[in-house]
Amino acid sequence: MIQNNTVYYAIAQYPTPVFNTPEITSYFGGKEGDVLHLDEQNLMPAVETVLFPGARVQLLELVKQPYIWKIKTSEYPYPIDLFIDERFVAREETTPIERQAALPPPERILETMNQLENTRYIWGGNWPQGIDLLPKFYPSKRKLNRLKPLIKDTWHLRGVDCSGLLHYATNGWTPRNTSSLVHFGKPVDIEGMTASEILKQVQPLDIIVWPGHVVCILNPTTTIESKRPEGVIKCDAHLRLSEIMKEKKPVNQWEASHGPSFVIRRWHPDHQNKRSQQTLH
Repeated sequence: MIQNNTVYYAIAQYPTPVFNTPEITSYFGGKEGDVLHLDEQNLMPAVETVLFPGARVQLLELVKQPYIWKIKTSEYPYPIDLFIDERFVAREETTPIERQAALPPPERILETMNQLENTRYIWGGNWPQGIDLLPKFYPSKRKLNRLKPLIKDTWHLRGVDCSGLLHYATNGWTPRNTSSLVHFGKPVDIEGMTASEILKQVQPLDIIVWPGHVVCILNPTTTIESKRPEGVIKCDAHLRLSEIMKEKKPVNQWEASHGPSFVIRRWHPDHQNKRSQQTLH
């Protein structure tokens, strides 16, 4: 426990995985030393996100010796207990400034998304290169190259989930979770429209979103998203939107009382007040 009301701060020195449990060790290795604790969908739901290098964290309590701390960070401001391995961060003697997330230009964001096509879906993932320190801190008894590709990639958290795709492409500038993305930016008026009418309103980087999933608009004819089990895939925009509209209705503002529904949010500052001419494929 922290003593004498001391407040400890640290800065992420590497991509830093954040968990919703202090029992991090139990998720890597298992009884045989070469398995992961995954759910029935082959996901590791204990992972919440990956903090970018430079992220500031507040160390609240040492909960498991010698490394596992309960933390708080403005980069993941959700009402849930969060835990990290202190070996990913460096203590600071004074209160450090927050990481300044510089938003890349629209063309760079679109280019990054395109480059991530075919990346694996990883729950809580937003660092597609993977985290090489994870298998070093939590080693497998068997060499990772002898394990199944899914296990090997998950051990590194090599991949992105749906909101992690956008979060990574924007350098962590956009909110990490869909519960925030449904209110982020400005609404696009779509209520009562058909799929064809909606697609006439969209611009590159608009997001089709509801709590639980987000689909990004690359251009009026193409979407991109990370979904299980396919990973990051592009789709024909009309077909994808029509598929969504079989189960959810378009609304202008997200409200739980609307029932199964979705919104489209225009979040990029360059696009909120003028029509984009981006047509990158």
